Amino acid sequence: MNIKSLVYSLFILTSILQAQRQSVLNNAEELSGYNQIPQEKVYIHYNTTVLFAGEYLHYSVFCFNTVDNAISNISKIAYVELVNEKGKAVFKHKIKLEKGLGQGDFFLPVAVPSGNYKLIGYTQWMLNADNNFFYGDISIINPYQGDQKEILSAQQPLDSITESSLVSTQTNPLENASISESNGIKLSINAKVFQKRSHVVLTMGQTNSSNRSGSYSVSVRKKNAFNTAKSITAKDFSELYATDKKSGPKSLGASVFLPEMRGELLYGRVIPKQTDLKEKLVNVSLSIPGKTNDVKVVSTDEKGVFVFNIDKVYKSNEVILQVLGEQRDKYTITLSEAPEANYPKMEFYKFKITRAVEKDIVNRSVSNQVENSFFNIKPDTIQEPKEGISFYGSKLETYLLDDYTRFSTVKETIVEVVNGVFTRRNNAGEKVFAIRGYYPTQENYDFVPLLIVDGVVVQEHEDIINYDARKVKSISFIRDRYFLGTKVFEGILILETIDEDYTETLNKSYILKKELIRPQLQKKHYRQQYTAESKAYDRIPDYRYQLLWKPNITIEKQKTTHKFFTSDITGDFEICIEGFENDGTPISIKEYFTVE
Repeated sequence: MNIKSLVYSLFILTSILQAQRQSVLNNAEELSGYNQIPQEKVYIHYNTTVLFAGEYLHYSVFCFNTVDNAISNISKIAYVELVNEKGKAVFKHKIKLEKGLGQGDFFLPVAVPSGNYKLIGYTQWMLNADNNFFYGDISIINPYQGDQKEILSAQQPLDSITESSLVSTQTNPLENASISESNGIKLSINAKVFQKRSHVVLTMGQTNSSNRSGSYSVSVRKKNAFNTAKSITAKDFSELYATDKKSGPKSLGASVFLPEMRGELLYGRVIPKQTDLKEKLVNVSLSIPGKTNDVKVVSTDEKGVFVFNIDKVYKSNEVILQVLGEQRDKYTITLSEAPEANYPKMEFYKFKITRAVEKDIVNRSVSNQVENSFFNIKPDTIQEPKEGISFYGSKLETYLLDDYTRFSTVKETIVEVVNGVFTRRNNAGEKVFAIRGYYPTQENYDFVPLLIVDGVVVQEHEDIINYDARKVKSISFIRDRYFLGTKVFEGILILETIDEDYTETLNKSYILKKELIRPQLQKKHYRQQYTAESKAYDRIPDYRYQLLWKPNITIEKQKTTHKFFTSDITGDFEICIEGFENDGTPISIKEYFTVE
C-alpha cells in the first residue's frame, strides 16, 4: 500500500475527538497504518536575518519526508510563524504546497517592536513528532519606536537608534566566504564590480552532464553592515535534520493530528439544543462565497463531530457552515480552533545594537521610506490563482435579468422569464422552488433543488421567492439530480445578486460564519529595468537593498540565467542560492559583488 493510500485509510478509519482537531487510533490496523507513514520536515530559505520596519521578509518553503529525504507528497499545507521571545506570534501564514514547495512574504509594519524573533515552519502532520520544526533567527530593528531596550547593549543609554544606539560592525569571516559550487551546481556572474543601475547576469549550471533536476530559491541583497545571526543553509539543514524521525511511538487510544493531504482540514461539532436530539448523521454544509461555487455536505459522527476538506482555491476569507434539514433550528455549530504548536524552550540570538554605524541604519531607514513612497509606481503583482470549475460543472442555463423586463419579485421573474423553474408546496406546506428535470416529476417527492445565492446554500426558499428581483443579476439552474454527501437535490438553482451581499442577511442560529486565514498568494515581484524603453523611470529614486528574489527556480538544459539591475545603493551585495535536488541533495551557494 502506498503512502497516500495509508493516509486515506487512516483518515477514514480513525474517529475524531470531540471538539478537537485530533483523531483516535482505535485498533491495531490504524496503529500500524499510522506507524508506516513517514514523518515530514520543513526547510525555509528567507532573504535576511535582520529586518527593518518597512521591509519585506521573503521566504520559500521546502517540505520533505524523513525516510528518504525526497520532496513530500503528504501535506498540502504548511504553516510559517514569526514569534517573539515571549512566544507570541507576529504572524501565522498558511502556505499551499505544490509538490512540497511553497512561498510567502510579510511586510513588517511599524507596530512590531525591535527585538529578537524566531521564524518557525511545520506541517500539521509534524505536530505528532518529537520537536523537529524549522527554527531560524530574525532580528528586527524598528527605528520608529522609542523603546529599544530589547536590542540595546547593556552599556548603552535608552535613547533612540538614530541618536545613540547603533550596530556593531563585527562580522563573521565564515559568512563572507564565497561558495560558487555546490554538489554539481555552479554559479557564475558576468562581473565582480558594477556601477549603479547596471545589468547583472547570473548563470546557474551543472558541472556534469547528468542533467539532474531540483528546486531552488535565489536572493540578491545588500550585505548587512553588522553582526547578525547565521542563516541556516540547505546544507546545514540536511545535517541538522538527517535522522529518520517517525511520528513518535503511539499506543491504542492515542490521539493524533491527521495530515492535510488534500487541502485544509476544518473540524467542528453540531450541538443539539435538546438532550433528546441525535448527534449522529446530522448533515452539515460548507459554502465559500464567491463566483465559483464550492459547496460541500458531510455527516457528523456519533459525537456530532464533522470534518471538511477544503481542497479548491478560494478567494473569500469567509466560510459559512449550516445544519441542514427540517430540524436545523434545534442545533448550533462550533468550530475547533487551529492547533497551536507547542514550542520547546527556544534560544534566541542576542542581537544587540551599539554606537558603531549610525550612518548605515539611518541610510537604510531612509531608503525604505523612499522605496515605499514609490510603491504604486513599482508594485509587486499578486498572482490570483485561477478559480476552478464549480462542483456542478458548466451545464448551466443562465438568464441575465438586465436582458429582460424587470419584475418586483423573484417569483414573478421565474414565471415570466425563466423557463424550467417554478414554485410548489412541499409536504410541510412550505413554498419551495422546483426545476423541470430530465426525468419524470413525482409529485410526492419531497426533494427540492439545492438553492445557492452568492455562493452560499439557502434553505429558506420562501425568502428568495419573495426577494426583490431588482437586486438580482442573474438566475441559473441545472436540471440534473445531484447527490452531496447523503443529501439528494432535484437540480440546482443559482442566484447572483448585483452587489453580491446576500450573505450579510444570513443570521440564523444554525448558521456559523467563520473568517479563515487564506493560504498566501504567490506574487510576481517587480523587476526594475533600465533600458531604452524604461526612460520614464530614470528620474525615480532607486534605493533597493533587495535586488532580486526568486522563490522557485529550476535549471533547464544544463544551465539557466537570471538577470536584474543594480540600484542607487552602493556597497557589497550577496547572492544566496538555497535548494535541493529531487533526491534531497542540498545546494547552498554564496557569491558576492560590489556596486560602486
